This record gives sequence, structure tokens and C-alpha cells, in this order.
Amino acid sequence: MTPKREKHIISRVNVGDFSGRTAEAERLYLQAVSGGGNSRVRVAGAPGAGTSELLRHTFDRLFLGQRFVIPFYFAVGADDRTARDAAARFVYEFLLQAVAFRTNDPQMIGASPDICELQKTAPLPDAGWVNSLCEVCETNGPLNDEKAFIRSALAAPLRAAAEGRFRVCLFIDDLHEAAALQSGQSFLEQAVRIMPPAGSIVFFGSRRRLRLPGGPFQTFPIEPLGREAGAKVATSIAAELEVDIDSSVADLLAVQSGGSVRSVRSIISGAQEENIPLRSYRDISRVYAGQLINGGVGEYFNDLFARALPDRAKLQPLVMALSSAVGESDSTFAVSALGDRLGLNDLELARLVEHLSVAEVIDISGGPACVSPNNLLRDHLAARREVDSGDATAASAGASAAVRFLKRAPLSMARDYRRSAAIGLQELLSQFDLHEVPRAALDYRFFRDRYKGLSDDEIRSALNDDEDRITLPQIVRAEPLSSFAPAFAAESEPERAVAGVGFTDRAYLDDDQIVWIAAELDSKLEADVDLVREWCDRLDNAAREANFDSYRIWLVAPEGFSPGAIEILAERGGIGSSRRQLDLLREAVRGGEAVPPDAQEFEIVIPVGGESELIAAHALEEIARRHDYPVKAINQIKTALVEACINAAEHGLSPDGKIYQKFAFHRDRLVITVSNRGLRLADKMRESADEEAPPAETRRGWGLNLMRSLMDDVRVEAVDDGTRIVMTKVLTVA
Repeated sequence: MTPKREKHIISRVNVGDFSGRTAEAERLYLQAVSGGGNSRVRVAGAPGAGTSELLRHTFDRLFLGQRFVIPFYFAVGADDRTARDAAARFVYEFLLQAVAFRTNDPQMIGASPDICELQKTAPLPDAGWVNSLCEVCETNGPLNDEKAFIRSALAAPLRAAAEGRFRVCLFIDDLHEAAALQSGQSFLEQAVRIMPPAGSIVFFGSRRRLRLPGGPFQTFPIEPLGREAGAKVATSIAAELEVDIDSSVADLLAVQSGGSVRSVRSIISGAQEENIPLRSYRDISRVYAGQLINGGVGEYFNDLFARALPDRAKLQPLVMALSSAVGESDSTFAVSALGDRLGLNDLELARLVEHLSVAEVIDISGGPACVSPNNLLRDHLAARREVDSGDATAASAGASAAVRFLKRAPLSMARDYRRSAAIGLQELLSQFDLHEVPRAALDYRFFRDRYKGLSDDEIRSALNDDEDRITLPQIVRAEPLSSFAPAFAAESEPERAVAGVGFTDRAYLDDDQIVWIAAELDSKLEADVDLVREWCDRLDNAAREANFDSYRIWLVAPEGFSPGAIEILAERGGIGSSRRQLDLLREAVRGGEAVPPDAQEFEIVIPVGGESELIAAHALEEIARRHDYPVKAINQIKTALVEACINAAEHGLSPDGKIYQKFAFHRDRLVITVSNRGLRLADKMRESADEEAPPAETRRGWGLNLMRSLMDDVRVEAVDDGTRIVMTKVLTVA
């Protein structure tokens, strides 16, 4: 049952029903209650993403749901004017909330009693620490040492906790607002120095681009809501405000707002005020236009610009300058040029840029600045420009905004639906780590010939026995292709074309470096020759723009590729996969070294030296006998294992002095993995080859040759720190 609204204390949503943020809310609450792990946590989100509401919601749950941790929520506000004012309010509000909690009287928080009332209301066992805090509130500290007072005030909850022997959970929110305070940097610096005692915890809430001094902090990012979660929030707010809303409109609101809960609430509140049901795109465009200039959205941006640039005479030139940087080409501009346009000195410009960057009005991460790709921001700037320049009245500017909104709506939703349906190439490529997978799980040429038409279970069973395998690269970094080749941004959505940079071997040599360029194609049937040739040309052009020296094209089409298209890919050195293959490949990659269902796996760790390899060989023999392996095969396997262990002991220079072994008994084969930390055998073999010293003439080379003569397959793999030898024995069980 949903709690009644009178159970709210400082949050705006139903306790226990935080639409769109359920997982984050639960994680924060559990960490706050347990007090375990990192005692200083930064909760950082985009403007309007709901970070503050999430913290307020957690405060309410702590206040109403348990009695052993005192919760305290404080938000920095521009109305404080000075850092000293904020610090004094900090102490008073902690005293108020703590006494309200100890007396189990949440209504006290809204009543805001004075200091004397709090002293009289506090339980007698709390009189000591309550009186101490009251003295701080009444004196407001020494006037000549502002920093000392701020430091003392912010530490007050911890002193009270120590004296009262209780745990506290502090939420210090809106730290980005400290920039608007006189001596605000001092408040910020002192706040982030808070070091809670064991069992207590402090959460720092701020915009994600704010640079917090000090640290380290555990970071709890609050990502903008996606369409599905954002639509749930919109539906919940509409129900709360009794506004009729269609599901398609809720989806559009989530997408057009960029996941901003604040903006969604503002627009739905506008619909309530104008008595407009939100049943169609047209309905929401009418409300949206009114919100941009004189409504909640317009008020938010107007206030933001006013706080960023206190000189009101320069607000209109600021809006005009920013709006002029918004165009079809998303123009960039030099920050210094903005300062010249507004007549700002270096200090004023730095303050303005920091404020606009933290508020995500501009993006300065790429060097030259650009206006952030925020629909509401850009529409507001356009409307303000039209009105402020005298080119349009507020009514005509609103009409233009409504038209732009309606034009953009179907395209925005189509783009989001396509993004949601994307197959996750970036995530998949990022997981490539020299996995050895069946070639047919990746290459449609082999899948088409061998497995097309079989059921998924039949394919999985056949792939487990398929000895034709391919080694994937180790991808170090995967990003949208447009990040490497900006001109490609017009060709495809970022999620559907990705470049993964990595190596074909763990030696990390220049010759082994490679880029896999993966792209998702749209095709109802098998992709044909023309489509594949067109995409290969596009990706080749992007590779040239990105200066990729060595790359491989990987195309994915829902139903695979026609025979002619496969030939085109082969000519380009590329590879193609179907959507069905991708699911199988994802299973193989995510499974990593997972043991197939028909296998039993055993692990053993032995010390280097002392003939401990004989102990491992004896253990392997016992296990093999239980599996009815032939005596001759067992002797060969034991000898190969001993040689592998001797190689590891003699040449690895292992820092931990251990050899790690894994025995995987399959129905028709045994796979032995011997690994150790230290020097990499593959590097030594390469050095020997460079020095023209045949490995076979060394003890190491002799041992490897012996292993290869005894086993059916022997692979020496370089890992980040050491060597892994994988040996396979194929046999017929007696």
C-alpha cells in the first residue's frame, strides 16, 4: 500500500514509490542504514535529473523507517548570501531535525521552532549536546574568523554524535550553489573535509560537472532517466496533479526533456494550470510553448543566467551570444570571445564559464565551447532571441517554438526507438578479450552453411563441439565511430556504429594493434551486395578520417548476408554476423572461461620448487582414473603437466611463488591450463627468435616440443602479468 502523503517530510514523492529511481533509492537507503563501506559518498547528477529528490526521499525513509541512525538533510541555497549564513543555518537545521527525530515528531521540521523551544523539547538524555549546539546557533561564532566558524559549524553534527553516542547520516546537497555565496569556496572546502566516525556516513549532492576539492569519494552517479523510466515519472506526476496523459505523450516528454524530472514536472504543472489534457503531441506542444518564456522552464533558465551573470545589463547580450552559437552545424566558439562580447574581465569570465558549465548550458570539455544539446535550453534561447531582438512578440515566438517542437517530435521518438532497439555493439566490443570462439558464432559464411535452420539448443550443442575457432581481439576502448571521425555523425546513430581499439595479442606490440569497426545495418532480408558495398565504403571513409592504420570491418544485419554480400565483405577483409549469431557470441564472450555443461573442472595451486609438480601430477592421475581415462593417455598427460610446471618454475620468476592449474574434463577431451605470474614466456620466445636462437635448442624449447608431442594442442598465451599454457588432449574414453 502506498503511504499517505502526510507521511512526507521533505520529499515530494510517495515514500516507497520513487518512480524511475527505485534501484538507486534502495541502494542509497541500504548504504545509509548500514554505515558500511566508504563513509564519504558523492551523489552527482545532471541538472534536473532528480538527485536532490533522491536524497530527500532517502532522508524521509530513514526518518520514518528506523530509529538508530539520525538523518540530516541540508541544501546550500543562494538565499543564504554568505558562507557564514549557510553554516549558521546548517547548525540550526541539524539541531531541528535531530530533535524532531529523537522525539519522533516530523511535524516539528515544518514548524521551525526557535532555539529556546528546541532546548525545552529535546529529551533529557540529549540535553548536553543540544545545549552545545544551541550556543553555536545563538553566538554565530567569532566575527573575525569566518573560516574557523564554518569549520566548527559543519563539524557540529559529528561532535553531537560523539557526545550523544549515536550514528548520523548527513546529506549535504546542492554544493554547486556554494559558488553564489560570498566566501562560498570556503564553505565548499570545509564541507568536503567532513570525516564521519565509524558507522556514520555523509552524502555530498551536487551537479556532476562540479569539481569537488579533496577526496577520495565513492561516486554514486545519477544518470538522466531514459525513455521508459522517464515516462513512468511523467505518468506518476500527471496522476499526482490529476492531468490526463497518454502513454505516447509521456514517452515524448521523457525524450524531449532529456530525462529532466524538474522539466517534466514543470510542463505537466503548466498543463494543469491551463486545464489542457495531454492526449497528443499537439496538446503538449501548446503547453511547451507557454513554458519556454513565461512558464516554469523559462523561469528556471532566466534565474540560471541571472545567477551566472549578476550584471543584469549583460543578460540580454549573453542570451544573444549563446543563441547565435546554436545552429545546424552546432558551432563552437572560443570562451575568450564570449568574454570580449560581454566586456568581462578574466575573473568574471571564469566565474561565468564555471557556472554555465556546471549547469550544463555549455560544454567546454572538447577545448572550444559549444552550447549543450539540450532541447529545452536551445528552444528557450531561440524564443528569447526572437523576443529580445524585437523580431517577434512573445505570442509569435511561442508559436514558432510549438511548431519546432512538433516538427522535431516524430524524429526524436524514431531516433530513440532505434537507439533502444540497437544491439549494444559498444558494450559487446568492450568485452572482447582474446576469447577463442567458434568461427560460426561470428562469421555468417560458416553459420549459414552449417547451422541455419537448426534450433537454438541444437546450435549451442553443435558450437560446443565445433573445433573451427577464431580468436577475438582484446579491445582496450570502444567508442561511437563518430567520436573518432566526426563527419560520420551524419551517417548513423552513435549506438549503431562503433570503433573498438585494441590488440590481437597480449604482447601489446605496434604490429598487433588493430581497430574493429562494427556497424548495425537495417535489412528485412539478408543484406544484399549494394547495401554491404555502400556501408563498407562509408566505414572505409571514416577509417581514413580517423587515421586508422589497421582495421577490420564487422557488419551485423538482422537476417545475415546474401552470398554475394559475403564475397564483398571477404574482399574487404571484413566479417558479417546475423542478429542470431550476435546472441550466441554474447553468451560466449560473457561466459569467458566458463566450463561447458558436459565438463567437470578441478583447480589446484602448488608452490614453485620442491618437486611439487609431482604432487599435481599425482592428483591429476587420480582424477583421470575416476573418469576411466586410458593408462597410456594418463601417462602422457602427466608428463606434459610436469613439463609445463617446470617451465613456469624455471622461467617465470614468479613474485608469489605459485603455479595455478585447472583441469577441465570434457566428454571427449581434457583441457589443462597452467598459469603463473612473472615474466611472460611468449616474450622470451620472441626475444629468442629475434636473436636467432632456436627455442628448440634451449631447455624451454625442448620442454615445449615435448608437450606438443604428447598433447593434441598446446598454446602459450601471454597474460598481463605472466604466462598461461593451455594443453588439450583429445581421447576416446575406455
